Amino acid sequence: MGNTINFGIDLGTTNSVIAKYHQGKVEVFKNPVGHKETLPSVVAFRKDRIIVGDKAKEYLLKDPENVVGSFKRKMGTTESFFITNISDTKTPVDLSSLVLKELKNFIYTGEPLEAAIITIPASFDTIQSNATKKAGELAGFDEVFLLQEPIAASLAFANKSDNKDDAEGQWLVYDLGGGTFDVALVKISNGEMKVLDHQGDNFLGGLDFDNRIIEKIVVPYLEKTGRFENLEHELKSAKGKYNRLYFQLLHKAEEAKVMLSGRDSTDIEFEIEDKNGEIMEVYMTVTRAQFEACIRDMIEKTIEMIRTIIERNNLQKEEVRHVLMVGGSTFIPLVRNLIKETLALEVNCNVDPTTAVAEGAAYYAGTKTRSPRKKAEQKTSSSPYNVTIRTAYQKTSQEAEEYFTALVEGNFKNLFYRITRDDGGFDTGLKELKERITEYLPLVQGTFNFFTLKIFDDKNNLLDIPTDPIEIVQGKFNVLGQPLPNDICIEVDDYENNTTKLEVIFEKNAILPLKKTITKEITKTIPKGTDSAVVINVLEGTRSASPSTNSSIGVIEIKGSELKRDLVKGSDIEITLEMSESRDLRITTYLLMTDQEFTNLFNPSERHVSAMRLRDEVSNLVTRIKDEIRDAEKREEFEIAAQLIKHQVELEELMREVNLLSADDVTDAKYQLEDRKRRIAMVVDTLTRDKKITSIKTQYFQEKNYDKHIVDEHGTEAEKRSFYDIIANEKQFLASNSPTVIKDVIDKMWQLRAKINWRRPEHIIWLFQYYSVMKYNDYPDKQVADKYIEAGERALQRKNYEELKVTIGALYNLLPASEEEKFNIKGTGIG
Repeated sequence: MGNTINFGIDLGTTNSVIAKYHQGKVEVFKNPVGHKETLPSVVAFRKDRIIVGDKAKEYLLKDPENVVGSFKRKMGTTESFFITNISDTKTPVDLSSLVLKELKNFIYTGEPLEAAIITIPASFDTIQSNATKKAGELAGFDEVFLLQEPIAASLAFANKSDNKDDAEGQWLVYDLGGGTFDVALVKISNGEMKVLDHQGDNFLGGLDFDNRIIEKIVVPYLEKTGRFENLEHELKSAKGKYNRLYFQLLHKAEEAKVMLSGRDSTDIEFEIEDKNGEIMEVYMTVTRAQFEACIRDMIEKTIEMIRTIIERNNLQKEEVRHVLMVGGSTFIPLVRNLIKETLALEVNCNVDPTTAVAEGAAYYAGTKTRSPRKKAEQKTSSSPYNVTIRTAYQKTSQEAEEYFTALVEGNFKNLFYRITRDDGGFDTGLKELKERITEYLPLVQGTFNFFTLKIFDDKNNLLDIPTDPIEIVQGKFNVLGQPLPNDICIEVDDYENNTTKLEVIFEKNAILPLKKTITKEITKTIPKGTDSAVVINVLEGTRSASPSTNSSIGVIEIKGSELKRDLVKGSDIEITLEMSESRDLRITTYLLMTDQEFTNLFNPSERHVSAMRLRDEVSNLVTRIKDEIRDAEKREEFEIAAQLIKHQVELEELMREVNLLSADDVTDAKYQLEDRKRRIAMVVDTLTRDKKITSIKTQYFQEKNYDKHIVDEHGTEAEKRSFYDIIANEKQFLASNSPTVIKDVIDKMWQLRAKINWRRPEHIIWLFQYYSVMKYNDYPDKQVADKYIEAGERALQRKNYEELKVTIGALYNLLPASEEEKFNIKGTGIG
């Protein structure tokens, strides 16, 4: 199969799957033991061996201290698991790599698994994505590419559909797995698939449903029928009396959840010792109605995310063809019924929810070529001809023929080429080899088309010149890039508000890979040889939020000790940011003044969450929201105050849960709580930012009306075009409700107006009068000011406006620095 990757892996929270693409079809491999297509993502450590899968899951009931599951939920964190049998810890990355190694055993053909597409939730951030890649590298893969799970599911659906018209249009992918939830809006038009938008929650899935059975059904039953103290804490704490039982209950809750998808009730049976040391033999019945009642709010939360996407994209329900169901948790009847009832959307179950993601990953892998470096390592040539050939073509096509081109370098005089289709249905015949080859290759419909490019000498001898096989699948779909799940921003100084703010670099849903260069101004002098620094902090999250509510994914500090000379305030810094499809971030900075370049590649794979720091952050947020409520009430903005009060109640409940969190909590609760804290902080940012929105929008319309008059009356045709280009996207930037975005537009209009006014004698005269009369008492040195004013009056009498401009500039420079300019915030040093 040449240099395509071909293998796709769904590395799931509860189960993992591996599939392979071959000649237009996908095969899901089965476990040689038991012949199941899924491998439980559970790892057990015995004293002499490591066990992964179903057998490990059995040990979870007997020996939970040495068995770990659901670790995907902690990917990208500093969390680790202490394993008693080996007296060592294992990270989520370590454990994921063991699952990936076990999946290699599923490949009955015996071929090596050197590269793979591994799927991730669409809402995984950069750190979680990098942790997944690291797991693949630890498993021995030379190359790891990541694919978002909703995209993979869409590829499986579109490429397995018998009628390609069924795949045209747009639909929603509802991916509810064991640990995460994603919903994505997907569109196919003219054979091209795009992901238009997505929403998700990394802490909402089948595992949470299992926990709800324990928290809302089992624990209340035990507290009602037995004698216990602080039962839930004793279950979830690593040192708790019932911690071993907790893992057994999780397993039994999962079994009950599965059974309730097909029947109205099921039983849970176990033993527990109460606080008096008496053994209770528990045999309790759980009904589907009980189960649905305790998870309904979580399912409704997923439906709200669907509504958000529909509203954000201005869609009518009839424009959405269906909701494609993916993930094992979509077998739950309540999930499908609520979507039908509340959204009136068709539910599509035409793909296997448990294997669709792996199948889609395999389709994608069939079009993904290994890197040139890997190709070079695999190929050697004994040919004396120094010829290299680089090919380009679409690997998937809906057309009857596909355009092929190749660039040829080296000594190719008196050489010839020939392209044949492997089934014998096409042959170019012998053609002279030139600097560029172009051909239209006819395709057999609905299958994989193999072509071979061969090079011959003038005696028709086949030469040993390496050429890649040409592989084109006809009638299958591929995705046009992967969307970025969050805004990528840099932190810059905001002197107007005496703080820092975010400036967006790559917008959410922009298609990866991405590259952008920006030029910023140094806002403070960095003396050579000092510890003072310019900080380039790249964050991921929402552009409208404050920097503190977003996640940092890369920081470059350029210290005075690294400089060739002083870096003076006002000089320029050029920053280039590149993000790969798998979200490696490369930052290159160039200091124009010192002629120095600094480059860093960031692929962080861990985020630390401290329970103690989380308490402090939530406490600070509670204090802040109380201040914001008082401020809103003073401004008589009672609707905003009411919304803030609602979130204050949420925060106080969050504070209660954080305070109950034990330092050795074995669940992923602190990450869920941190995620909730972050979401509330963003909402508070949005609500309190609104107090500036009305003012900034009013300022925008005033500036627009005034500037339009100036431009229409005095601007050149080019300046008029510039003005209307600036306001062309008015609907979009006003809808963003971002003061920063709107302020940038105002500044652009102001700069254009200032440029026009600087040509107008009446405006120049007004400026001179302003600085000579209105600002006269502000000049510290009035004698010098008087001299400039006298010179300006003489220039005015002669109508020498160029000289008058110089005088205006001199008077401006005599004014003292404003308070904003004098105040030195502890910021980034760029703005």
